[in-house]
Amino acid sequence: MTRQSEQEFFDHSYDTNARARVGQVYSIIHGRNRRYEELIYSGVEGLRVLEYGCGEGSHSLGLARRGAEVVGIDISEVGIRNATASAAAAGLSNAQYLVMDAENMTFESNSFDVVIGEGILHHLDLATSYREVARVLKPTGRAVFMEPLGHNLAINLFRKMTPRLRTADEHPLVRRDLTAAAAHFGKSEFCYFHLTSFASLIFLKTPLFFRTVNWLDKVDSLLFRAVPPIGTLAWYVIMVLSEPRPENA
Repeated sequence: MTRQSEQEFFDHSYDTNARARVGQVYSIIHGRNRRYEELIYSGVEGLRVLEYGCGEGSHSLGLARRGAEVVGIDISEVGIRNATASAAAAGLSNAQYLVMDAENMTFESNSFDVVIGEGILHHLDLATSYREVARVLKPTGRAVFMEPLGHNLAINLFRKMTPRLRTADEHPLVRRDLTAAAAHFGKSEFCYFHLTSFASLIFLKTPLFFRTVNWLDKVDSLLFRAVPPIGTLAWYVIMVLSEPRPENA
């Protein structure tokens, strides 16, 4: 898929809210999102933060409200236009949005204290993205990404059944993609989410649903700690990458 077709896909997605019809499947994500927000919002006051693939603003407004100087980039002109309008409506002057190719950023090296992104890396050439993120991070900086994984057969079946919700070049991350981060970052930490918690969907329309989600999230956490290799069978991973190696950028 060309960059133009990728841009057209997301422009259409933001205009039509295309994922709304499968929103029930995403009802189990609260614990994962809570952990991601804890990581990206903690101690950001006064820091320069890049939201890598910001879409319509995603978490950038929350970062700006917490005192960060935020720059959001995305390939979608519709997404950037909507994000800019949201920041203006909120009266936030410390959030800026730019249409930009994430694989070829125009920022100078050592520009950001933090880089964050949600569901962006699996759309890109991973080696190029790792290299670019490491380049724009300051030596003491860190990157936090939340990405889908590609080893679970049931989840891959769901993806095949919903092709219109994703682009042709998406590639949920696999083990070698995670280990490849070591070429560009001295430290890589991974936290996995959603394995047994999918079973909670049978209680979706009952009062037991969120209680079951919370309980199964704890079961998943115990499983991932007890048997680390099964982490890559999960649906999502949160990646915390630090000690950037710009010499490999």
